[in-house]
Amino acid sequence: MIAVAIWLPVAARAAALPERSSLSYDENVTINTACFDASQRSRSAYQSCVDAQLAALEAHPSPDRSGLSTARNRVIEEKCGYLRHIGIGEYNECLKRAMATPAPRRATIEDPLSPTIAKVFAIGGDRATPPGATQAALPAPRTILPERPDRIEHAALSPAEIFKKVERSVFVVYATPSLADARARNVMFGSAVAVAAHFLLTNCHVVIDRPVIRIMRGDDAMVASLVAGNLTADRCILKSDGAPLFPVAGVRAFKDLAVGERVFAVGTPVGFDRSLTQGLISGLRNYDGRNLVQTDAPLSPGNSGGGLFDESGNLIGITTLASRAGVQNLNFAVAASDYWEE
Repeated sequence: MIAVAIWLPVAARAAALPERSSLSYDENVTINTACFDASQRSRSAYQSCVDAQLAALEAHPSPDRSGLSTARNRVIEEKCGYLRHIGIGEYNECLKRAMATPAPRRATIEDPLSPTIAKVFAIGGDRATPPGATQAALPAPRTILPERPDRIEHAALSPAEIFKKVERSVFVVYATPSLADARARNVMFGSAVAVAAHFLLTNCHVVIDRPVIRIMRGDDAMVASLVAGNLTADRCILKSDGAPLFPVAGVRAFKDLAVGERVFAVGTPVGFDRSLTQGLISGLRNYDGRNLVQTDAPLSPGNSGGGLFDESGNLIGITTLASRAGVQNLNFAVAASDYWEE
């Protein structure tokens, strides 16, 4: 299972654009994909494209795929995904035809995550977050974390150098309610960033209510547990077992950031671990008491909990919010320094 957080302030919405709040996340993604080229031309061209796509959606409703297995949905998406660029009508008709075709008695394409899920949950048993570390009883992150990493670098690095510097600190997170749920593929995956020998920053929505947690980097998997969190701010702390982690060297303070800085996101978009994207700091926001770094660096489901780094490889944010309906390249990260505040 994949989750993506898409909450944004009301003011961030483009009021003149067609209303799409009633559409599913997948429908909005398809419309945005089909209208991307139009969005690069002008606002009116984008609006006209969205209107046309909404009309096509009414004529060709999205089929219900909720009852299909993860593996079956992946096979169908591989067959029809290219049509998202053409339009939602063509895409939905392809989905319907693919769903009407009987699945082979023996799957010809295995779920690519299945071997990984089996491997990561083969260690540690049904080891879960200790009793008392519930949603209501979690201590504040600042009470658990050691001192904030303070080796702030200032020299600008190339994208390749940044990735080489930070990729050892970014982990894939697998979280599930129980091993039985893991066997049923009821697994949330996201990302986390090591900031000490055994502590990692992540988003609460990746791990909350899923106490059986594993972290993985490359072929190395470890047991982890949820030890602290501020659920309202979506800031949670994992503690790992096993060998010491390789933490980031420096965490910059939110107050020192500036709009226009080049930034890089490293996480696990749709299961592809330690993927790198780049963009700019588009804004610095405070919303409901949370300091948020706004960026146009592309984020996808699975990036939640990953790192947003500056051009010197310093950690500045934990990626959490992706664009919602009607807007593009409007993504957010929780300020990393806030994990040591409050």
